[in-house]
Amino acid sequence: MMYFTGIDISKNKIDVCWLRDAHKGKKKSKVLKNNADGHQALAKWLLDNIKAKPEQVIVTLEPTGVYHEALMYFLYDHGFKLYLVNSGYAKKYAQAINLTHKTDKSDAFMLANYGCAQQGKIEFWKPEPIEVRELNALLRRLDALEADYKRELNRLDSSEFGLSSERVVMSLKDMIQALEAEIKKLTEDIDDHINRNPELKNNRKLLGSIPGIGSAFYRES
Repeated sequence: MMYFTGIDISKNKIDVCWLRDAHKGKKKSKVLKNNADGHQALAKWLLDNIKAKPEQVIVTLEPTGVYHEALMYFLYDHGFKLYLVNSGYAKKYAQAINLTHKTDKSDAFMLANYGCAQQGKIEFWKPEPIEVRELNALLRRLDALEADYKRELNRLDSSEFGLSSERVVMSLKDMIQALEAEIKKLTEDIDDHINRNPELKNNRKLLGSIPGIGSAFYRES
């Protein structure tokens, strides 16, 4: 037998809902912190209440930036079944069941029901290999640095019209130079990381075609 739960997750907290009886609408809910202790408490709460093995518990979530990632890796490592749903599909489902009063608690309930409604058609989530996780982290950092670099360039350009002090202009130029150096170093580290991993290296061209991953960083060796 499978048991269905839904989780609405944000930066600071986790709203979880377990469907005790989907047909009668019976449920049990709890709010926990979105940190390592909260993840441990969540797993314990689910198992203590459902009284089932982790592989019998289906947890349905929506992607929320990066805030759901650590919890998903934790639950996967502890044997739970994870269903990461498209936010657009979840929204349409909420409309279909007339869920108009939207709260974190109601979203968790909706996701639990959505997972239950999709049983038999669920493609369970599995984490990408560690080398891909590392690549994604490096790319996110590179994106952040490039955004900072563009902002500093814009500030320097504006300073020419705003009669900024020489000290401000010097600070801007120093920051731009530092960012250029770090971007160059991180780009080289990304290239080295790919070359050290045969699977990534073999998929270099494929990676370069993915939106958000600049093909310039994946030059042929």
